[in-house]
Order: sequence, then C-alpha cells, then structure tokens
Amino acid sequence: HADGGIEWVVTAYLLAVAVSQPATGWLADRFGRRNIFLISLVWFTSASMLAAVAPTLPMLIAFRALQGFGGGSLAPVGMAVVVELFPAERRGRAIGIWGVASMAAPAIGPTLGGWLVTAVSWHWLFLINVPVGVIGVVIGFRELTDSGFREVRRLDVAGLALGGGGLALFLLGVSEGGGWGWGSTPTIAAIGGGIVLLAAFVRHELRTTQPLIELRILRMGQVGLANAVTFFIVAAQYARLVFVPLALETLRGYSALRVGVLLTPAAVLSACGMPIAGRLVDSIGPRRPMIAGTSLMCVGAFLLGQIKPSTPDAMIVLGLAVQGLGFGLASLPALVVAVNKLEQRYVAQASTLRTLTSQVAGATSVAVLTAVVAIRMGSGTPSAEHQQAAYDTAFLAASIGMVIALLLALRVPKTWKTGAATGTRDLEPVLD
Repeated sequence: HADGGIEWVVTAYLLAVAVSQPATGWLADRFGRRNIFLISLVWFTSASMLAAVAPTLPMLIAFRALQGFGGGSLAPVGMAVVVELFPAERRGRAIGIWGVASMAAPAIGPTLGGWLVTAVSWHWLFLINVPVGVIGVVIGFRELTDSGFREVRRLDVAGLALGGGGLALFLLGVSEGGGWGWGSTPTIAAIGGGIVLLAAFVRHELRTTQPLIELRILRMGQVGLANAVTFFIVAAQYARLVFVPLALETLRGYSALRVGVLLTPAAVLSACGMPIAGRLVDSIGPRRPMIAGTSLMCVGAFLLGQIKPSTPDAMIVLGLAVQGLGFGLASLPALVVAVNKLEQRYVAQASTLRTLTSQVAGATSVAVLTAVVAIRMGSGTPSAEHQQAAYDTAFLAASIGMVIALLLALRVPKTWKTGAATGTRDLEPVLD
C-alpha cells in the first residue's frame, strides 16, 4: 500500500550488494572463509527479521540495504569453500551439487513467494528466511572447518571506494533508467559516472602492489573466457526471469502464483542439469557440456521469441524448460573453468569476480532489453499482439547473445587436464 518508491526495496538491496561484494575476496583471505560465511549468514538472517517487522517503507528499504551488506558475501565465499574442499578432478561434481541449491531457490521462490503474498502477507517474504538462516548457522558452526587460503594484507581502501562506488552508480543507473528516462540527466550521470569510476578502479588495481582484486587472473588460462561466457548466459537467464512473468501478467492477467508454477519446470531442469554437467566436466572436460548448454539456451531463447497471444502455456513451458536445462549445463562448466586452474591464493578473488560478472550481466541485460522492448512498443496504447511482439524482440536479442556465448565456448580447449596450476609460474609473466 505504498504511495510510491516501492522499487527501492529491490534497488537498495542491489546497491548494498554492489558496494560490499568487491571486498569479499579480501575478507575471506584475511579472516577465513568459515568466519566470513557465518558472519554474513547471521547478518542476513537478522536483517531479514528486521525487514519482516518494518513498520514503514523507509525502514523496510533501510533494512533491505542491511540485508544486502550481509548477503553479498554468501555466494562467492560459499563457492570458494566448495572449490577448496575438493581436489580439481572432483570439483565438477562438487560444484554441481552446490549448484543444485542455487537452482532450487528459483524453483521454489516464485511459487512460494506468490502463495505467501496472496494467502498470508508480504511480511512472510522476509520472515521465512529466519528459520532457514538459523538452521544454516547452527549447521555451519558444527560442520564448516576453518580451511582455505589465509593471508594478512592491507585493505585496498581506494580500490574498494572506486570499485564499490562505480558498481553501485552503474547499477543504480541501469535499474532506475526506465523510470527516470534513459536520456535523462540522472540516468546518464549515474551510468556515465559508474563507468568512469570502474575504469579508474581497473587502472588502480593494475598499478597497486596489493590490489583488492587481482584483475590479472583474467589473463590466466581460460578465466577471462569463462567470465565472458558467464556474462551472456546470465544475461539470457535474466531475460527469461524478468520478461516472461511481465508478459504473462500484463498481457494474459496471470497471477504471481500461476507464473511461478509455469517457471518451476525450467528451474528444476536447471538444478538437474548442474550435477550432470559436473560429472561430465570431471570425465570429459568442460568444452562439450558448455557447448551443449549454450546451444540449448540459444534454442530456448529463440522459441520464447516466437510467442503469440494465442500460444498455449505448454509451448511457453517448453521454451522455458529448454533454456533452463541449457543454463544448468552451461553455467557449471563456465564456473569450473574460471577457478579450477588457479592457485589457492586467487580462488576467493576469482569467485568474487565471477559473482560480480553475474551482477553486472543481470542488471545490464534487464536495462538494455527493457529499452529494446520500450522502443519496439512505441507510444500510444499498442495492441496485445504488438506488445507480445515487443517482448519477443527481447528474447531474440538474448538468443543473439547466446550465439556469442556458443562461439566463445568453442574456444575452450578440447583437452582438459585436472589439477590446480602453481599460480606463481602462470602469473609471473603477466605481472612482469
């Protein structure tokens, strides 16, 4: 029942994650993976409780920002823990199991969230995190060990200010550009200022002796290539998660619960695809499952680009399912390629880079495709057929991005030797 500004409930969380996430690698190396993971989980759970009982919109936005500061470290630190617990020849299967959890949430979230909002109240969207978080903290204290690389180095404050500030400004611009107007002064200032700060961040990180994130690892092995593939597959994933519900709710009048049910098969197939891809990576290498996954995502995005107002739900679910399975098969090999050959000292930073790539890809995809849809719709009151054609354009654009991802996947070496690199030998020429 807010009069306005409800979008900041999402934006505040996004900006808080953007500001805090660049420091994740340094925090994990300095204080330990276990400690940072558990502190972040306690923080996130506590902020969820505060958000659930927020009496006003400004307080809800503030608590969502707190939630973002805590939640930003969970994914990259969790990924680093899994990578370091298992030898290189078993990481595909291990990360595949870890990935099931990351895919189970999208499978359950929309359906459960739609039901909670409809049947109970919005408070439970946050309150439901509390028992899950408490159980996670208890198990974490019992089971997680203080393992992994540790290093005491100074915090690169300038790098954190430039990277966090630049990322936050850029994401603010692309998140609010639709409401502000893409040609408006605030949008141009936010996006332009963010790009300038991020460029300064890159320049600073390449010159300082103790960078916040060692960007040179992008030139080691296939790390840069893997992050480029990740960018395009996450961009296509966000196109599916944002524009399919938007089209179904606005053009067909579907409820949030019904949309969640239609999205569930795709998320389930993504979850199933990850352990399959993990076993394939360990046995035959990442190239073939990555090619298969990007190909399926391309086909799925193309199918979604053929939807008409009269298209039956079964055909929409088919397109979603094909893309969902492809995402599971493609994203895991890209993740393994990004971390498997690195020395332990770079694992947390590589995990952070991968997560940041996903953040930027998602926000950029939504912003660019929203502009494409708006231009395609034009002014006035377009017909349902015209509006659906505009949404179809977004999926066709996503399919083009997946063609680029497929071409990049073809560059992954056919042979795959397990075992982490020594790191020093590989990185010294880059540092020189």
